[in-house]
Amino acid sequence: MARTLNVPFQIGALGAPRTAGRKVAARQQIEQLLFTLPGERVNRPDFGCGVQRLVFSAASAEAAAATEYVIRVALHNFLSDILTVDAVQVTVDDVTLVVDILYTLVATGDELADTFRRPLEAPP
Repeated sequence: MARTLNVPFQIGALGAPRTAGRKVAARQQIEQLLFTLPGERVNRPDFGCGVQRLVFSAASAEAAAATEYVIRVALHNFLSDILTVDAVQVTVDDVTLVVDILYTLVATGDELADTFRRPLEAPP
């Protein structure tokens, strides 16, 4: 089984970088992409989709559809070499953003479903 570096980067007890299997690595990379704001990374200013800011635009079906679209595009642009997106659903539960993603790993064909949660903060 192929392994990749942990995201975020970590050093293990013996001083070697920690690694993760394909499934864990895919989940880590999706979470990193979802909650990174574009412009937050110095060497990759286009990386991220900043989904936590999108939900404040309006509480409507159109805003939810637009947020789901932004997530699909970001996943395709940055992670299409490791996964194919099958479905995305965005909901706001009280003050928590909930993103459900159904995807297929390219290397193995495994279909996975993950839920990502993040507390919402009011926009500045």
